[in-house]
This record gives sequence, structure tokens and C-alpha cells, in this order.
Amino acid sequence: MALYLLLILAALPAGAHTRLVVNRQTLENTVSVETELFGPVQIQLRHRRSGTLLAEQILDGPGVFTLSGLPPDSLSDLELQAVPGRPSASRLLDYRKPFSEYADWRISQGFHGQASHDDTLNAYAVDFTLLMGTPVKAARAGVVMEIIDKHPDRGGVRRSNLDNANIVRIVHEDGSMAVYGHLLQDSVTVKPGQWLPAGAVIAQSGNSGYSHGPHLHFAVQINTGMQLQSVPFRMRAADGSVLVEP
Repeated sequence: MALYLLLILAALPAGAHTRLVVNRQTLENTVSVETELFGPVQIQLRHRRSGTLLAEQILDGPGVFTLSGLPPDSLSDLELQAVPGRPSASRLLDYRKPFSEYADWRISQGFHGQASHDDTLNAYAVDFTLLMGTPVKAARAGVVMEIIDKHPDRGGVRRSNLDNANIVRIVHEDGSMAVYGHLLQDSVTVKPGQWLPAGAVIAQSGNSGYSHGPHLHFAVQINTGMQLQSVPFRMRAADGSVLVEP
């Protein structure tokens, strides 16, 4: 029978979108990695007990990818690690404000905010307080890589609520990824794999996940080599004025 091992991706929130499949139904045991992400995913396959690295690849998903050349006696007690994006260097680029010029907003938490921006994934995130249902726009052109749009807008002050946030992840031409978090349930208007110009409406602001009230969590992340981390960015309004800077 096929054995499925789920992997939690390091993202906001953590979504089970890449998994290991060990198929023992055939004469030759096969190992495959299945990813639902519309974009590159870096994976490492290791023997859990010894820590031996058995395979390392970058998959251009979505799809099922067979890993070849593995020793027959290594197809048990496997551990899969996956990080979205290609390993890339950080570059400071300008981003557009991800909502209308006429929206009622304020920054409730900035870079290195003590409330929740205290880890690698969110150190350079910004929280914009917005009215529930405010249209959220792409801050930069890119391809929709990941969508989570199923969680209710109840909010929660416990860290366990992190996995209950609705998000859109957009991968840019240089490999960096923008994450738009805490979106309104069932409000996402784009599809995985869709290319978007900057300024395109992608969803509405909400209060899903680890959230103290309606707001938009925005972060730019890169894969630094099997590690996903947020990076500084500059954000400008339509008139060129700077709203966020490192």
C-alpha cells in the first residue's frame, strides 16, 4: 500500500501542500514527492534516524515527482523537508500599497514588532489595520503560488490559531514571494497559477487565524537555502510617498 507522510510548510500559516509518497505495491519500490504549490519548491529527503541526505531537488510544481537512484534499503523511516521558492539573494525593491488609496488604514505592527513579528518568517512583516472586507491588491506583479481560503473570520489570540489564517502567496520574477495574510473567508478572487499585474485585486481583508482584529499581514519572503525568511522592503503610495521602509 502507499504510505503518505504529510509535511507542514514553514509559511503563514503552515499548509500541508507537499508530501512524500512511498509506494510498495510495485516490484520496485518508488518514492515520489507531490506538491500542490504553483511554483518552485526546494526539497530534501533524509533518513530520519541517521540524518543521511538521500536526495535534494528543486521541483517546479504542481505535480508528482519521482526520486530516482535511492538505495533500496533506505525506503523506510524517511523524512521530507520542503521550502517554497528557489534559493535566492535578497534585494531591496519597492512595493505598491496593497489596498486602495481611499481605504481607512493604519500600521498596527511593523518590522520586528513585539506582538508577533519576532521570528524569521515574520520579522520584516507589516500589519495594516483595515475595515473588514477592504479589497486587497497585489503589491507587485507575479504568479499566484498558493491559496488558503477556508477558515472563518473569528480571529484568535493563541499561537495555535496561526494555522487558521487565509492567505495568498504570490511568487515574483526574482524568486521572492509576497504573503498576504488573515484574508476574509471565501473572498479570494484569483486562482493558483494565475499571473497578476501589480494592483490586481486578489481578496478582501479579514480576521482569520492568529489575529486581534481585521487587518492585513504583508511580508516578503525568500528561500535562503532550505530556510524561508522574511526580508526588508520599501512600500510606496501612488504619489510616490514612502509608507514603509527598512
